[in-house]
This record gives sequence, C-alpha cells and structure tokens, in this order.
Amino acid sequence: MPTVTREPAQEALQNHLGFARRSYYSRMVGLALGFVMIAAVLVQIAAPAWMWLGPALHCFVGPHVAWWLARRSPNPREAERCNLLVDHFLGGVWMVLMQFNLLPSVLAVSLLSMDSMAGGGVRLVVRGLVLQALGVALGVAFLGLHLQLDATRWTLLACLPLLVCQPILISLIARRAIHRLKQQSRALEHQSQHDGLSGLYNRSHWELLVRAEFARFRRQNQPAVLVMADLDHFKRINDLYGHAAGDQAISRFAAALQRVLRETDVCGRYGGEEFGLLLSMTSASDAREVLDRLRRNLHDQPLLDGVLVTASFGVAELTADVPTVEAWLRLADQMLYRAKHRGRDCVVALGEDTPSQPGALLPVPTRPSYSTPAALGDPLRVTQLLAGLEISEAPFALFDPSDRLAVANKAFLQMFAVPPDAMSFADVVRHSYTHRVGPRIATDDIEAWLRAADGKRRSQPQRNFLVDMCDGRWFQVFETSYSDGWLMLLLFETQPAAVPASAAVLG
Repeated sequence: MPTVTREPAQEALQNHLGFARRSYYSRMVGLALGFVMIAAVLVQIAAPAWMWLGPALHCFVGPHVAWWLARRSPNPREAERCNLLVDHFLGGVWMVLMQFNLLPSVLAVSLLSMDSMAGGGVRLVVRGLVLQALGVALGVAFLGLHLQLDATRWTLLACLPLLVCQPILISLIARRAIHRLKQQSRALEHQSQHDGLSGLYNRSHWELLVRAEFARFRRQNQPAVLVMADLDHFKRINDLYGHAAGDQAISRFAAALQRVLRETDVCGRYGGEEFGLLLSMTSASDAREVLDRLRRNLHDQPLLDGVLVTASFGVAELTADVPTVEAWLRLADQMLYRAKHRGRDCVVALGEDTPSQPGALLPVPTRPSYSTPAALGDPLRVTQLLAGLEISEAPFALFDPSDRLAVANKAFLQMFAVPPDAMSFADVVRHSYTHRVGPRIATDDIEAWLRAADGKRRSQPQRNFLVDMCDGRWFQVFETSYSDGWLMLLLFETQPAAVPASAAVLG
C-alpha cells in the first residue's frame, strides 16, 4: 500500500483543525451544562421568556457556528481563539442577565479563563477578561444594573455539573494533547537518529554510538570491531535499473544486516551505498565469520530480483594502539578500500594478508616476495634490513594504518626536516609546509590537501608521482599500501622528463 505524504502546510492545517475539533466537543458539553446553570438563575429571578432566547442560542447553536467558522478559516487555530473571545464577551452579558448571582458569575469567569488558558495562554486570558468586562458593560447599558448575589439551593445544585465536569473535560483534552506531543517528540527523535530509506541509524547518530563504544573500551578494555561496508558497483545499478532499484537494494541490504547481526550490534547508513557496523564484544575473526555469512546470504538471496548485488567489507578491531575514534574509522575505511582493490565481494581485516573471496572457493594467489616470513622472523635479517635502510641515500619511511610514523631513515628525516615531536604523516607534512622545507606543497589549505592525499592513497594503493623540492631538486615518489600500513620511497631524478604542472604538488 503506497504511503501518503502531506505537504508541511497541509500538515499544519490539519493540526490546527484538530485543535478546533477538540474545542468543538468541549464547547458543546460546557455550554450545555452552562445553560442549566443560567436557567436555574433565570427561574430564581422569574425572568421573562425573551431573556431565555440569547443564552439558549449561545449554548446550543453557538458551538456548531463556531465549528463551521473554524473549518472555513484558512487558520482554524486563530479562528478558534476568536470563538473563545466571543464566549468571554457573551459570558459577561449573561452575568448581567443573571443579576451577578455570585456562584454562577464566578464559574463563568473562572471556567472561561481556564478554556482560554488551555487554548492560547495568558495573553488570550487577558484579552478574554477584557472582552468579558465589555460584555458586562454592554449588558448593564441595555438591561440595567440589578444585583441578586444570593443563590438558592436549586441554583447551587444546577452549578455542580458544570463545576465538576468542565475541569475534568479540560484535563482530559490536555492529557490527550500531551500524549500526542510525546508521540510527535518520539517520532521527531526517531527521524533525527535514523535514515529514512534504510531504517538504520544515520551517520551522525551512529558516530555518536561509535564514540561511546570507544570511550567504553578505554574504561573497560573490552573488544569491539568497526566495519565499513559498501555495495559494489552501485552506480552501475542506478544507471542500468534506475534509482528505484538502487533504493530497493539499500533497503534490502539494511534488512539483511539486521537479520544476520545481533540486536546489540549497531548498524548505520554512513552515506549513499556505504554502511557502518559496530560490533561490540567481538573480535576481528568472529566479525569475519559473521560478514562471510552475510556475504553468502547476498548470493543466496539477491537484493534485486534476478540481479546479483555484492558487498565489500573492511574490518578494524579496536586495540590500545588506536589513538582516536577518527583513527579507528580511518582504519576500517582503509580496509574497505583494500577490499575494493582486491576485486570486491570480500572481507578484508586489519592485519590479515588474505581476504575472504566470493564463496571462499578459490585461494588467493600471493605474489612472490624477496623476503619470506621466516626470513623476516630472523632478528639478524631484520637488523640487516634496518641497517641497509638507515644508510641508504634514498629517503624511506614506513607508516602504520593510522598514518603514524613507524620507521624512517636519516635521509627521509633530513629531507622533510622531521621534528622530534612529529608522530604522523600529517605532522610531518604540516611542519614541512609551515617552515617551507622539503617538498614544495602548492596549496592555501594544508588540511584540505591532507584529506585529498589520503583519498588518493586509499583509492590507489600503489602509485608513483613526481615532486619538486624547495631546493630545486626533483624526486620520483613511490607509495605502496598493504594490510599493516604503507610505505613511501623517494628516488632522486636529476633531469625529470616532461613534468606536468600538477607534479609540483606532493601527492
């Protein structure tokens, strides 16, 4: 069944009309009981028949006229406030008609003021009392001033239904209004925290929960895993099958997440076709098993009828080495980019060399390496390698997945004029940019430049480019990313060939 949506103006009109409708029912009951009170006083003072006509029309015809006027008004709420002011004015006239009988007059003032307070606040009450005074003045001018303050027993009994029922009725209407406001508040809170298409948490609220989990880890040191997921070739889906199919894929993927994950796991739509998953009390290996099951589920139950839509996953387990929430998010994001680079439809976890592949049917071939794991496990070989890098004239640096500087030889430290307190690639670049040493960085916004360089590094795990130095030298830069970080190697070029204009900027 299609969902009917209303424009904001129509929604506001319906809300205002609802206020007028509730006042209509309250007015019918209140004025009917008020007529009983007025009639008792008119009987007490032996009023002539013509004096009954005005109160009868006001109490039995007036509510229907007021409701008709509110429905025809472009602003029903304001029309209903005008109706309340009319009630005040006529109430003042009927006080004169009742010769200011004490109990009925006090009830006319207090109960009409109660209605106005509920409908418009203090300002409407003040305006109503002023109009009620004008009604009294007009009544005295036409009917004269007659005082009959004492009330008979029958007049007192006639006032009791209004005295008891009207406050209860107003309280019931106020209670319903408060209940509706609470429902609207909960709906607005849900909308502010959830994505409308997927039903998952939106990015801002999801990141708040990630920060809370990070703080909990700092206090209790309990495991947690962050996963970034992305639907593969999503633009192609939109181009071939339309945006409605893309929306359906997102909605069904969100449902698949909720089916596979635990209730304690937190899912959010990070943006577009990208999703974030927070798995508390979970290790990276356990998360891989869950994500592999989800990935197989996407093959068995396609998100689109007759169309296979796969997903890639990047996994980062929270450890004491992760300094900030932002670094944790970046680690998961980097793993997602590596999953994309390795062919998509797989899971890549931080610190693991072999990603999961579709159906886990075929092993992933590994490229031959000049160093075997056994060789690198030999302390002598590692010492020889580090010694060779240290004396090498080619600047070399190794960074971990959170871009912290892990290893750098003397040539690199001198070229970039790395200060002792530099902890990350960003620290190195900011220092070089500020002091105009090392590579020439042509930009007016170093932070935007760092974000752009990070994006290129994640999208191109292996790349090389030219960079010129502030001292006029040129270097060929080689960057290579792998599961546990990335390295930078610079080779000197005396006469670079055909240098493009963009090569003057590092990265």
